[in-house]
Amino acid sequence: MGLGILGVILRERDLGPHLGVSIATVVLAAALPLSGPMGAVLVGFISYASDTGAKTLRTRAFNASMTAAVGAVGAIVYLGAGGQPMMAPFPPEDQLLLQVGLPLLVAYVAMTAANVLFYAGMSAIVRGTRVVHVAWQTARQLGLGYLGHVVIAFLFAVLWGPAGLGPLSAVFVLGPLVAAHWTIGRGAAARREHGETVATFVAALEQADPQSVGHSARVADLADRMAPLVGIEGDAAESLRYAALLHDIGLVAVRPELPPDTADHLAYLSAISAHPQAGVSVLQGLDFLQDALPTIAHHHERWDGRGYPAGLAGEHIPLAARVIAVADAYDALTTDRAGEPLDQASAIATLRARAGSHLDPKVVEALATSLARVPSGPRRARRAAEPSMAGSHGPGPLVLDHDDPLISDDFAEWQPEPAGSEGR
Repeated sequence: MGLGILGVILRERDLGPHLGVSIATVVLAAALPLSGPMGAVLVGFISYASDTGAKTLRTRAFNASMTAAVGAVGAIVYLGAGGQPMMAPFPPEDQLLLQVGLPLLVAYVAMTAANVLFYAGMSAIVRGTRVVHVAWQTARQLGLGYLGHVVIAFLFAVLWGPAGLGPLSAVFVLGPLVAAHWTIGRGAAARREHGETVATFVAALEQADPQSVGHSARVADLADRMAPLVGIEGDAAESLRYAALLHDIGLVAVRPELPPDTADHLAYLSAISAHPQAGVSVLQGLDFLQDALPTIAHHHERWDGRGYPAGLAGEHIPLAARVIAVADAYDALTTDRAGEPLDQASAIATLRARAGSHLDPKVVEALATSLARVPSGPRRARRAAEPSMAGSHGPGPLVLDHDDPLISDDFAEWQPEPAGSEGR
C-alpha cells in the first residue's frame, strides 16, 4: 500500500489535459496475485484517495473510484485468464510464468485499456471530444513500453511470495519503479518542450499580426476534429496539429512586404503567396516539426490546382494540407476577420459549394460531420461580391484576411496557370 501511495505522489502529471501516469499501477498489478481481487481494488482506491496533489476532493474521489474500477477489471481478467493467487502454498517455480506471468500480462493490458477508456470518456463529457480519437491518442502517448511495467509487477510478486522476501521485496523493485517513472517523465518533458516551442511561435505571430489572435488555436481544434474522419491517426495526427498551429507563421516574415495601399490588390496577392514557404524556412531546423513542413508549405493549394505555392491539384496535395485549407476557410467565414460572420450551417453550405474547385469534397464533409453536434448561432449578413478589406487596426500595413475564400478566388484568377502546376 505504501508503494502505491508513493507511486501516486511521484506520478507524471503532464502527459496531456487532465492526463497523468502513475507507477502505482505497477503496484496495483502486483496486488492481483499477491492479495487477490479485493486487495487490488483496495490498493487502487486507497492509493488515490491519499493523493494530496489532487486539486479538489471531487478529483481525488473520482481518481480513487476510477483506479479501484481498473483494479476490479484487472482482477476479473486475471482470474479469467487462469491466474492463480500467490498465497501459500505457492505455484511450482516451473508454473510461475504460466499461472502468474501470462495472466498478469493479459490483465495489465486490460487495465491499461480500461484506464484509457475511462480517461477518453471523461474527456468526452468535459471537453466534448471523440472517445475513440482520445483513447487512441492516449494509448499512443503511453506507448508499448508502458506494458513493460508488467515485468516489474511480476518480479515484485515473485520476490514477495515464492522468494520469501515479503515487504523487503519493495527495496528491489523500487529502482525499476523509479526508472520507469523517469522513462515516462522524459517523454513528457520532450512533449512539453515541443509544446512550449510551438506556443512561442504562435505568440510571436499573434504579436506581429493582432488580426490572427486565436486563429491558430481554432484551426488546430477543427483539424483535431477532422483528423480521425479522414484517416489521420497517431504521429500523423500530432504533426497535423503542429502544422495547424504554425501554418501561418510565415506571415511574420512577409508582413513587411505587404502593400500599405489596400487598392494595390495584386501586390497584396503576390506578397501573401510567399508566406507558406517563408514559414517552412523559419521552422525547417526543428526536428520534431519535419513531418509538419509539407502541410505548412501547401495549405493554400486548391483542389483545382490554382492555388499556391506549387499549383498542386487533387490528391497530389498532402491530405493534412487539405484539412487545414478547409479549417482555414471555415474560420474565415465564421469569424469577423473577413467581415460579418456566417453561422455554422451557412458556412458549411458555402464550403460545400466550393468543394471540387477550391476544397477537397471529402474533407469538407468530414468537417460537416465533426461539427454536426455543435449548435449553430444566429445567421448574420456577409458581403458576397468583393473580397474582404477587413484588417488589423494597429500600426503598419493593413492586413487582409488571406484565408477568405474570395481571396483564394482572386489568386486563382490572377494566376490561373501556376508555374509549378503539378498533378493537373
